[in-house]
Amino acid sequence: MKERCKNPRRPTVVDEGRDERLSPFQRLTIEPPPKETGPEQLYRVVYVIDINAMNPRQAAERAYEIMKDPQSIQPVLDIIDSSGRQTRVDLSDV
Repeated sequence: MKERCKNPRRPTVVDEGRDERLSPFQRLTIEPPPKETGPEQLYRVVYVIDINAMNPRQAAERAYEIMKDPQSIQPVLDIIDSSGRQTRVDLSDV
């Protein structure tokens, strides 16, 4: 698996109204999935977790291990349909 970063030297974004520094990730936008023509609708499932790590690769590996661990608590997931409607699902509420 190859790590990719489109612009590793991306400057910090300044919010003109508050004069506070915002990282580009604070403005992260997740697009809805494309419309499907099959029998099931396509959903984009977003899993967000904060991970301590030495680098992005290690953070990804640790997140993946947590996702696979049957002893981990069930996550809260954000689901986006092709129309852009968002639903939050807490799997621990089952």
